[in-house]
Amino acid sequence: MVGFGQKGFEGTMAMKIPKYWAKATAEETDVDGQKIAFTCWRWADESQAQAEQAARAAAARAINKLLGGVQLDRYAYGQCPLREEVLNQVAGADGNPMMAVTRNRYGAIVLNTARAAFIDLDFPPVSAGEQIGRLFAWLFGKPKVSPETRQELEIRNRIEQFTVDHPGVGFRIYRTRAGMRALATSGLFEPTASETIEMLQQLNADPLYLRLCKGQGCFRARLSPKPWRCGCQPNRVAWPWEDEDARVGFERWEADYAERQKQFATCRFVAAVGNPQIHPELPPVIQLHDQITRCDADLPLA
Repeated sequence: MVGFGQKGFEGTMAMKIPKYWAKATAEETDVDGQKIAFTCWRWADESQAQAEQAARAAAARAINKLLGGVQLDRYAYGQCPLREEVLNQVAGADGNPMMAVTRNRYGAIVLNTARAAFIDLDFPPVSAGEQIGRLFAWLFGKPKVSPETRQELEIRNRIEQFTVDHPGVGFRIYRTRAGMRALATSGLFEPTASETIEMLQQLNADPLYLRLCKGQGCFRARLSPKPWRCGCQPNRVAWPWEDEDARVGFERWEADYAERQKQFATCRFVAAVGNPQIHPELPPVIQLHDQITRCDADLPLA
């Protein structure tokens, strides 16, 4: 399938990265005279006022359903936009964001891309049998390839085989703390397109990541270390901040996290495979990703 992923995508769906969020609570009295309340968040791209209006309307609808005995249908993972602070974004030729940098719920920095296909490839858990085998190998001094090394080779071979089967495709491959990350570099991909889903499935991408890509209309790659892996507690202050005390608490946490993560990298560059041609839209994405993740530094992964 030569040219896989190389076609352009005119008029593609925009990334679901809302600029404004608001919370609203609706209260009513049921037939038994008991007060019931429902609180929800809603979002908007145009203004804070629009987000507040959407939140009030959604809370009112939910209360009416509860009073009518209707069971509420909560959003499934990846189906609702993620409530994340937008730190920066870059628009493409169509005016929509081509990439956005956000902060996730536990405080890490995340790169969201509209058409640059990052692929999350986690290692499966090490089985009890493999752990016992490693213990015996260590006890009797017999060298044994670690499960992580074997899994890394398997994933790399799978990616390289994909480039053999699809000669037009190229990837940059990275090692993460608990798996691998690939970036398709020879073309652009629409997150919800059938060929994109096919590629992610053939490469055995994390199913939750695949669902998130489809629901959010973008690809995601964590740029900064997970806080607990560099000796820092996860961020506990939800965004948007409720008050000044919350903002100050977050800034105190952020300063500690920024200092601790200096001794770690988020991923390590392994190799470029397949088609060496890089799509013209991708060099800024690669540069941003590689610089912030410190993928070329000899640092422990977090």
